[in-house]
Amino acid sequence: MSIDFIVNNIHFTIELLGALCFFVMAWLAVDAYKAGKHYSLLFRVLGLSLMALWQVVHAFSLSGDIVKFFGFSGYIVGLVFVLASYMASPKMAGLSAILIIPSFAGVFTFFEGVAVLLLSAITFTVYGQMKREHNASLNSLVLGFLFTTIGSILMAISGVIDVQNVYWYIAHLFEVLGFMSFTYWVWQYLRMRIHESLVLIFLTMTIFIATLVTLAFSTILISKVEQQTRNNLLIDAKVFDFTVQNLMDKSGAESKYIATNTLLPNIVSSGDTIRLQTVLTQYLESEKLGFLLATDASGTVIMRAHAVTEYGDSIAYERSVEEALVGNSFTTIEYSPREKFSIRSASPLYKDGKVVGTIVAGFPLDNVMVDGIKNITGLDTTLYQADLAVASTSMSADGRSRLVGVPIEDTTVKNNVLVMGQTVTSKVNISGMPFLASYVPFENTDGKIVGMFSSAKPQSDIVDIANTTNRLTLLAVTVILIILAVPMYLVTKKLLGDSV
Repeated sequence: MSIDFIVNNIHFTIELLGALCFFVMAWLAVDAYKAGKHYSLLFRVLGLSLMALWQVVHAFSLSGDIVKFFGFSGYIVGLVFVLASYMASPKMAGLSAILIIPSFAGVFTFFEGVAVLLLSAITFTVYGQMKREHNASLNSLVLGFLFTTIGSILMAISGVIDVQNVYWYIAHLFEVLGFMSFTYWVWQYLRMRIHESLVLIFLTMTIFIATLVTLAFSTILISKVEQQTRNNLLIDAKVFDFTVQNLMDKSGAESKYIATNTLLPNIVSSGDTIRLQTVLTQYLESEKLGFLLATDASGTVIMRAHAVTEYGDSIAYERSVEEALVGNSFTTIEYSPREKFSIRSASPLYKDGKVVGTIVAGFPLDNVMVDGIKNITGLDTTLYQADLAVASTSMSADGRSRLVGVPIEDTTVKNNVLVMGQTVTSKVNISGMPFLASYVPFENTDGKIVGMFSSAKPQSDIVDIANTTNRLTLLAVTVILIILAVPMYLVTKKLLGDSV
């Protein structure tokens, strides 16, 4: 089970607890309004309801900037209404304390700063009411808002969920303390008004039980999903291995086949580049090769059919050409300055029993190749030359450029894959985002590990499945429990002597 999923479910539970607290507080405010008919209590009902709604949005991590914007805006409006409801009380004490609270908006983003200011103001306002009325029962309410304020400050510092950010954990600890304080304050009223609050108790227990069932179900489901993802990653790696082997076989067969053309030795010997370009271009297109070139007997390129203006460079040092110049056809995976990291096969051209040149055919290991694999598997794919990414479907933070030219930093992966030749599946960070990735080494013909292939799935995709599961399961279980709870509630009211 990944730490991201565990942290996500902890976040889900805490935020739902907050939603439940604010919902119950809003319900109690409705009862208080019925008793006193004070208009300020209507502000409190609306404000606490908006706060509860934001907690639900936040708990389910609902996607989309618009949803989050309006959700958090509603939360801000809710805080304003709650503050207004307390400040509407006569003989408001402690207003001067509110006015000298330092502005956090200059430190955090605007909305987060406003939220902290409002929570701080509510804390001071409720504290002033507690002192003015000598009402000890408000102590837990003051602590609830105080802890929530501290949690909001720390959340503004921490930002998004990050398992390595200690501020996130401390912030949620203070949130839990705040919600526990709210819960205690609510219970003080419920225990004195048990008859009038039966509905509230039933609904609270329903949501609590539904939350537990939801977490249990999603935990089981996500563990299966994560295991299936690991299996899919390994299958993706097998697809790559199969693809590379097929391309190596094809390039080897094609270089041998083209080298049997009896015209090529004479054309190469005579230096007739026009005829050579015509012949090689025909082969390049008809055989659907990634690249095709010819060298002379010294290993100097005399024609590249895929890039006719690039010639004259020596590739005699390349492993495949080196073998071909001594009369052996050879296929391998290696780096070349022009074709970069690629599958290359070289075969000799003979004239009068002597090697007069070579034919090199092959396929680049590039973005086109990894795109094709992703289209088949749906997983992000990266190809490494040693530990350097040379082709990838993963995008950088700007969303436009690919993550190529970036070395892998995980020393454990590098040691296990590139040194020990093992297949590894682990959690890694790509462009600052957590991924679950599998790494498979691949060798050249000489048995040397020259690189590795990686298939990856964003950890957020798995967490999104958890959030979707949580939403659907919570809704279904809540509906079922409410249906079951209604007759129990009616029977209980009868037993207590209340009218139905």
